[in-house]
Amino acid sequence: MNLAPIKKTFFSLLLIGLGVGALSYIFIYHVKDRGVSAKDGWLFDIDGYYSAIRESKLSQRPVFLYLRRKACQRCLAFEQYYLNNPELKRVLANYVKVQILTDTDRRHRLFAERFKLNTYPSAFILFDDNHPVSLYLVLAMQQIWVAQDNINSGNFMPLSEASFRLSLSHATILAQEAALRETSTGDSIP
Repeated sequence: MNLAPIKKTFFSLLLIGLGVGALSYIFIYHVKDRGVSAKDGWLFDIDGYYSAIRESKLSQRPVFLYLRRKACQRCLAFEQYYLNNPELKRVLANYVKVQILTDTDRRHRLFAERFKLNTYPSAFILFDDNHPVSLYLVLAMQQIWVAQDNINSGNFMPLSEASFRLSLSHATILAQEAALRETSTGDSIP
C-alpha cells in the first residue's frame, strides 16, 4: 500500500489547520477592536497629546492621558473593564482623552520617560504640560491610588468602578490646583 498520498493529504490538512488557527489568533487578539476609539472622543499619539493640551486650555477640561504598550494584556483588560465601561465612559466624557503607545519608536519612548512610568498601563490627569498627576494603577495587584490632600497622602484601594471614579476625581482636583498655583504665582511647582 502506497502511503505517500495519505501523508501529503495529512500534512496539507495540518498546514491548513495551522493557518486557520494563526489567522484566528491574529483576528481575535490584534484586529478585533477592544481598545479605545476616536468615535468616543479619544485622541492618539504625541501630536494628539499636544492637541489635547491646547483643547484643555480652551475648554478648561482636564486631560486624561493614557499610556500603554502595544502587546499589553493588562492594558487590554483595563480598556475593556474600565475605559469602555458605559458608566465610566460618561465620567470620562468630561475629559480630553489621549492614548499614546509608548513602544512605537524612540520618540515615543523618550516622551514616556518624562512620566517616570513604573508599570503599564499608566494614566495621568493634567491641565497643562508641566503638572501631570498619576492615578498610580497597579493592575497586577488590582489596585489604584486615591490621593487625599496631596499626591503623597492617600491610600491604595482595590480597583473598582467606584475607586477609579474616586481616584480620577481626586487627581483632577490636585492637577487643577497645581496648574492654578503656577498660573497665579508664575512659579513652577517641583
